[in-house]
Amino acid sequence: MNPTGDKQGLACLCLLLWLVVYAMRGHSTQTSERWQPWHQSELLSITYHKPFDQPLKIRVTGRWPGISAKSVVNLLNDTERVPLWVKHVSTVTILSRPAANQTRVLTQFDLPWPLRKRDMVTHACLLQLSKESYVLKIRSVSDYPTEQGVIRIQPVMVQWVLTEQDNAVYIDYHISADIQGEAPQWFTDKVALRNTRASFNALYNLLKTHPDSMEPWALIPTNTCPFE
Repeated sequence: MNPTGDKQGLACLCLLLWLVVYAMRGHSTQTSERWQPWHQSELLSITYHKPFDQPLKIRVTGRWPGISAKSVVNLLNDTERVPLWVKHVSTVTILSRPAANQTRVLTQFDLPWPLRKRDMVTHACLLQLSKESYVLKIRSVSDYPTEQGVIRIQPVMVQWVLTEQDNAVYIDYHISADIQGEAPQWFTDKVALRNTRASFNALYNLLKTHPDSMEPWALIPTNTCPFE
């Protein structure tokens, strides 16, 4: 396989990490403790959790009518359309496909000053929980060399839950990532929330043009994953 020529993979699934990777550190889990509302619309709700001794955590939920889980997964896999909804991504390289439902990806970010260039290597897998429900898990990979002058984003933990019901897909999205290096927390918190809203709105607008993909799954959902 040519890792630089493969345009179909889970590259963009990890690209969505940029929505909040740019701006936060810590570990996100599905908890009910003190999630604060930040944005509410008919399409999505954005909340955040700011523990006393930990950085910002962000969660996105929403109901997108007329959209299927497969359409979401396939659009997130479409590397050529990434610039339409994700900023500051310079290159994406699919490193390998360990299984039909898995991929390893190198994503490079050309961030604006004063932040330095960063990259991340992630391993993703797509699980099917039921006929209507899917879970996409993404974790960082440490066994890949870094380029000189580039900061490695790690650890990375992401989870998408996509549930189809009543001709709509319900989204529950969590993320945490350590961007490493130094950045003003007040600035990065604002960027995280604003980028999240802008990118999810852009993603939905793209999905409306192809609401029910007739193409096969870009990844084949299964019931096995090499990590929790």
